[in-house]
Amino acid sequence: MPKDYAKTSRPENHRALPGWVWLLAGLILGLFVALLIYINNNTAKDHKTDLSTTLNRMFDKGAKITREAKEKTKAKVAKAIRETRPKFDFYTILPELEVAIPEEELIKKARSSKRTSSRESDSRYILQAGSFRNPAQADRLKAQLALQGIVANIQSVKINDKDIWYRVRIGPLHNIASLNRTRKRLRENNIASIVVKEKK
Repeated sequence: MPKDYAKTSRPENHRALPGWVWLLAGLILGLFVALLIYINNNTAKDHKTDLSTTLNRMFDKGAKITREAKEKTKAKVAKAIRETRPKFDFYTILPELEVAIPEEELIKKARSSKRTSSRESDSRYILQAGSFRNPAQADRLKAQLALQGIVANIQSVKINDKDIWYRVRIGPLHNIASLNRTRKRLRENNIASIVVKEKK
């Protein structure tokens, strides 16, 4: 007869681990996980601190560089403005044949010219609106005056046999009234001028 193997029990080969081994393995595993969490938290704080410190340093350096760049730009702009601003050295470069007339004297002559207009018609007045070393600046002022309807010319003058100055001049004007009208128009357009009386 055949043997029925289904009912036979297998021999139990239970070699169960003692409980203290399982306890020790769990304790070691728990300590290892705790160590990993501790290391992760501490390095994250250090990285955050290092990252925030690094970012602060970068922003401080960036702000400093930006500040320095702004200061350099302001200095360059101020220098460029100073270099391009017209310089008016009227009183130091007038030649011998001309006399600059002070403002007070013009006012006195304007009052007296109403009474004696025949004597003033012999005088010739010239308005000098600018004097430049650069002819391009003189041309620019002449064009600005032309846009306002004022006819001007440019006269080049050699000073001390070395420097050439380009003068922007209006006139000749033969009476004080036309002189004052022209000066008023120049003042309204923020253009400084001096009055020069030519000697006869």
